[in-house]
Amino acid sequence: MKKKIFLIVAAALFVVFFSQIRLGLITALFLRDLLDETTVAQPDRGALAWVTPSPSVKHVEVPQGERKIPADLYYVAGAGKRGAILLTHGIIETGKDDPRLVRFARSLARAGFVVLVPELKGMKSFRVLLSDVDDIVASFQHMASLKELVNEKRMGLMGFSYAAGPTIMAAADPAIRAQVGFVVSFGGYYDPVNIIRFITTGYYEYGYERGFLQPEPYGKWVFFMNNVDYVESETDRQTLRQVFQQEATQITDDVAPLLASLTPKGRYLYELLINTDPHRVDDLVKETDPRFQDYLQKLSMAPLIPALRGYLIVGHGTTDPLIPYTESLRLANAVQDKSRVHLAILRLFGHVDPSKKRFAAMEFLTVYLPSMAEFYYLVYDLLNQQN
Repeated sequence: MKKKIFLIVAAALFVVFFSQIRLGLITALFLRDLLDETTVAQPDRGALAWVTPSPSVKHVEVPQGERKIPADLYYVAGAGKRGAILLTHGIIETGKDDPRLVRFARSLARAGFVVLVPELKGMKSFRVLLSDVDDIVASFQHMASLKELVNEKRMGLMGFSYAAGPTIMAAADPAIRAQVGFVVSFGGYYDPVNIIRFITTGYYEYGYERGFLQPEPYGKWVFFMNNVDYVESETDRQTLRQVFQQEATQITDDVAPLLASLTPKGRYLYELLINTDPHRVDDLVKETDPRFQDYLQKLSMAPLIPALRGYLIVGHGTTDPLIPYTESLRLANAVQDKSRVHLAILRLFGHVDPSKKRFAAMEFLTVYLPSMAEFYYLVYDLLNQQN
């Protein structure tokens, strides 16, 4: 009799908690695939494929004025209305077709989301264009229009790295912000001036958190080549592109004659690039071209966070070489209602790719396991947004 009662109670508990148990399993398999580099080339042979159907992929065109935005739609056919997520790619030449992004989008679809991945012209050309924000908004509206697939009450956006900025800008846009249920920023930023300080000097700080990482040349050159467009003088733009290109490719030609032709505003932008003193950054920024300063202000997250209506999920790796994790601390702390934000600072990851690292026994217990637990809960929370 006791055994029968036990089985009945166990069965009842299983029924009550079935959705959480299933989500926990899906999260574990999702993480396994994410950390398995072999699934990038063969995304349908990962662990999620053991228990979930293969998603369909449909190439669509999103109306945006007189042009169309290419996008890919990932979904499981016949699954009914599901939560939806708009996934934005970062600064990468392959755009929406990057194999890592494709693998991630397919995994999200297997986990239950309808996923839309638009092609962003700015990001694909290694630039952060404000027009990308308009394209993200238009893409979100298109996603919301897919009534047969999408549960309109469970829609969100996700951005990685520099793309997290335009993604949050779009989420705060009056045209869609009431529909945005959640926003995910992984490896994102809060203040572009802090990024400049980090990529040029290697120093970062926020509150009691501070440190130094060797600056990554790639991040510095991409950032400054992008921002040359906001220098008013055409002559300065041409000169700075030439100087930046020479230094980025380590050409040893003397740049002094080129620098001599710069206007004072152009020269300050170059000084900002080569500066190694974190305390000089703010003053140097104030001396640069007003158009450049205006652009930096438009990229700032500070005025946007209060406009967000949805739940904010923030993740960042402490070894990120392009954007310091302290920016995600700032981002999360800017949300007044802490019940509306989930922050996870991870010691496992670099900038974009999750990467396995070797730890000594003590590090395994004090660093690896806690970070894995945080990462698991972060992914669990993300996947739970569809329910």
